Amino acid sequence: MTVDHSTDTGLLCMGGGTGIAPIKALVEDVAEHGDRRPVDVFYGARSGHDLYDIDTMLRLQKTFPWLSVHPVTEEQGRLPDAVCRYGPWNERDAYLSGPLAMVRRGVDALRGAGVPSDRIRHDFLAELTPAAVG
Repeated sequence: MTVDHSTDTGLLCMGGGTGIAPIKALVEDVAEHGDRRPVDVFYGARSGHDLYDIDTMLRLQKTFPWLSVHPVTEEQGRLPDAVCRYGPWNERDAYLSGPLAMVRRGVDALRGAGVPSDRIRHDFLAELTPAAVG
């Protein structure tokens, strides 16, 4: 997953658990390029205690006015559902990182909310197939 710096399209980022690490890297990449496009990060975990590195994400939010961080815990519902409640996102590039089931639900939810498939990027390895042996 890489940010397309040839456009100023806003980003919608969805990270579950330690999947927040690649999302944080995307935010830092946007900051390094001096972009001022809007970036919304939705970070999901089972509980507030499970929001790995949330303090860093909140510090980044204070530093960059174009960044909004939205922690989501299970008591608020599933992460993809919470993201869709904040929409619309059809004008954003979406980036998803985290557990496979969350990414799959997230892709389905975003498509259902009108985000074009070509604007959804994710990092799960299930799509990679092993090379043929023989």
